[in-house]
Amino acid sequence: MVRRCIVWLTGLMLCVHPAGAFPERPIQLLVGFSPGGNIDIAARMAVPFLERHLGGGAAIAVINRPGAGGAIMLGDFAAARPDGHAIAMVSFPAVVTALHDSQTRYRLDSFAYVGLLTDEPYTLFVGRDAPYRTLADLVRAARDRPEEIAMAGAGAGSAPHLALIGFERAAGIRFTWVPLPGAGQIMALVQGGHVTGSVSTVSLTVRPHRAGEIRILGIMERERWSGAPDIPTLREQGFDHTASSARGFALPAGTPEAIQRRWEAAIRLTAEDPDFRALAERDFVIVRHMDRAAMTVFAREQYEDYGSLWRGAPWRR
Repeated sequence: MVRRCIVWLTGLMLCVHPAGAFPERPIQLLVGFSPGGNIDIAARMAVPFLERHLGGGAAIAVINRPGAGGAIMLGDFAAARPDGHAIAMVSFPAVVTALHDSQTRYRLDSFAYVGLLTDEPYTLFVGRDAPYRTLADLVRAARDRPEEIAMAGAGAGSAPHLALIGFERAAGIRFTWVPLPGAGQIMALVQGGHVTGSVSTVSLTVRPHRAGEIRILGIMERERWSGAPDIPTLREQGFDHTASSARGFALPAGTPEAIQRRWEAAIRLTAEDPDFRALAERDFVIVRHMDRAAMTVFAREQYEDYGSLWRGAPWRR
């Protein structure tokens, strides 16, 4: 009788605490960019909600591994143990553009894409003391002085750089690109008048624009954004160009299906969480959720769309 009770209790404990329960240890959320940038901000904003909705006492730490537009982190992450305890915040198009460079240490199928969370349009902005009051002013100056106007941003081939190249092609102009590692350095150079301007997302630029610290000349969206309806689009100013930075989460390929589903559900619940949405609205972060299937298709489309732009980019000539 005693033996039967022991066996029954042991079975009950295994049901409550199954072998291989997830998570078994702290989780690392890897970000391939410096602290304080828009991707880092989005990651840290999401962490407490991911912990809440992942369950199991999850504890998530953001780990920054900047370099090469996120490619260094992604190369390391592709070889990570596929057990769900390491997850990366990936940014599109950055995660796919570098794949057109043969030196990357990962492939498109190196990852399982488990959920998109945000998608923000880029803005084109200049310093508050720059002589350009409108986008037309800047375009005229760039046409008069090709490649003399300096625009700073993340390294060559980064998503902001490609966004600017798309605008250059739409406007028939050329700037000089000054590559820098972090958003903080970029903003300091623009505000100090050391470079004319830059390209970044609405979450990093709308607040300083409203404070008079920078001047946004246009937003790279199809229609005016409801969060800042006073900012005109590039399209309405005569330049048919849109670009955005979408962020989501990826696990190493081969991660068990059950763990992928856990992460997919946690990301969906985070996107739906009214507290998360309130924080996102406060900080000008635009929530756009995709599940695993939709994000996987999105990754493939981004890879194809940016392939020709990457191959024809000026730094590869």
